[in-house]
Amino acid sequence: MADSAPPASSSGPDLAFLVCSGIALVAALVLVRNLLPAKKDLADSLRREESLKKEIEDLGKERELLGMKEKALRDDPAYVERVLRGQTGMTRPGEFVVR
Repeated sequence: MADSAPPASSSGPDLAFLVCSGIALVAALVLVRNLLPAKKDLADSLRREESLKKEIEDLGKERELLGMKEKALRDDPAYVERVLRGQTGMTRPGEFVVR
Protein backbone atom coordinates (compact mmCIF):
# COMPACT_ATOMS: atom_id res chain seq x y z
CA MET A 1 0.00 0.00 0.00
CA ALA A 2 2.79 2.44 0.53
CA ASP A 3 3.74 2.15 -3.17
CA SER A 4 0.33 3.29 -4.52
CA ALA A 5 0.35 6.90 -3.21
CA PRO A 6 2.80 9.40 -4.81
CA PRO A 7 4.84 11.49 -2.43
CA ALA A 8 3.16 14.86 -1.72
CA SER A 9 6.34 16.89 -2.01
CA SER A 10 7.09 15.93 -5.64
CA SER A 11 4.09 17.84 -7.08
CA GLY A 12 4.80 20.94 -4.94
CA PRO A 13 7.99 22.08 -6.71
CA ASP A 14 6.54 21.24 -10.14
CA LEU A 15 3.46 23.34 -9.44
CA ALA A 16 5.52 26.22 -8.08
CA PHE A 17 7.76 26.12 -11.14
CA LEU A 18 4.74 26.20 -13.47
CA VAL A 19 3.16 29.11 -11.58
CA CYS A 20 6.43 31.10 -11.60
CA SER A 21 6.94 30.33 -15.30
CA GLY A 22 3.39 31.45 -16.08
CA ILE A 23 3.84 34.70 -14.17
CA ALA A 24 7.16 35.36 -15.94
CA LEU A 25 5.56 34.67 -19.32
CA VAL A 26 2.67 37.04 -18.63
CA ALA A 27 5.08 39.73 -17.44
CA ALA A 28 7.20 39.31 -20.57
CA LEU A 29 4.14 39.57 -22.82
CA VAL A 30 2.98 42.74 -21.03
CA LEU A 31 6.44 44.30 -21.43
CA VAL A 32 6.63 43.42 -25.12
CA ARG A 33 3.11 44.74 -25.71
CA ASN A 34 4.04 48.04 -24.03
CA LEU A 35 7.52 48.42 -25.54
CA LEU A 36 6.69 47.81 -29.21
CA PRO A 37 4.60 50.99 -29.60
CA ALA A 38 7.31 52.93 -27.75
CA LYS A 39 9.90 51.65 -30.22
CA LYS A 40 7.72 52.80 -33.14
CA ASP A 41 7.23 56.20 -31.50
CA LEU A 42 10.99 56.52 -31.05
CA ALA A 43 11.60 55.67 -34.70
CA ASP A 44 8.98 58.25 -35.76
CA SER A 45 10.58 60.86 -33.51
CA LEU A 46 14.03 60.18 -34.95
CA ARG A 47 12.72 60.53 -38.51
CA ARG A 48 11.00 63.80 -37.55
CA GLU A 49 14.23 65.06 -35.96
CA GLU A 50 16.20 64.36 -39.15
CA SER A 51 13.54 66.11 -41.21
CA LEU A 52 13.66 69.17 -38.95
CA LYS A 53 17.48 69.25 -39.06
CA LYS A 54 17.33 69.27 -42.88
CA GLU A 55 14.72 72.04 -42.81
CA ILE A 56 16.88 74.10 -40.43
CA GLU A 57 19.88 73.64 -42.73
CA ASP A 58 17.85 74.68 -45.80
CA LEU A 59 16.46 77.73 -43.98
CA GLY A 60 19.99 78.71 -42.93
CA LYS A 61 21.12 78.62 -46.56
CA GLU A 62 18.09 80.66 -47.62
CA ARG A 63 18.77 83.20 -44.85
CA GLU A 64 22.38 83.53 -45.99
CA LEU A 65 21.27 84.11 -49.60
CA LEU A 66 18.72 86.72 -48.51
CA GLY A 67 21.40 88.45 -46.45
CA MET A 68 23.65 88.63 -49.51
CA LYS A 69 20.79 90.06 -51.61
CA GLU A 70 20.00 92.61 -48.89
CA LYS A 71 23.64 93.73 -48.78
CA ALA A 72 23.72 94.01 -52.59
CA LEU A 73 20.53 96.09 -52.57
CA ARG A 74 22.08 98.46 -50.02
CA ASP A 75 25.59 98.67 -51.50
CA ASP A 76 25.49 97.85 -55.23
CA PRO A 77 23.65 100.36 -57.46
CA ALA A 78 24.12 98.14 -60.54
CA TYR A 79 22.36 95.25 -58.75
CA VAL A 80 19.51 97.56 -57.71
CA GLU A 81 19.14 98.67 -61.32
CA ARG A 82 19.08 95.05 -62.60
CA VAL A 83 16.43 94.12 -60.03
CA LEU A 84 14.25 97.12 -60.84
CA ARG A 85 14.54 96.61 -64.58
CA GLY A 86 13.89 92.89 -64.32
CA GLN A 87 11.04 92.88 -61.81
CA THR A 88 9.20 96.09 -62.64
CA GLY A 89 10.19 96.81 -66.23
CA MET A 90 11.49 100.26 -65.29
CA THR A 91 13.46 102.13 -67.90
CA ARG A 92 15.65 105.19 -67.97
CA PRO A 93 14.31 108.31 -69.61
CA GLY A 94 14.51 107.89 -73.38
CA GLU A 95 14.73 104.04 -73.25
CA PHE A 96 12.00 101.67 -74.32
CA VAL A 97 11.50 97.95 -73.66
CA VAL A 98 11.81 95.53 -76.55
CA ARG A 99 10.26 92.13 -75.97
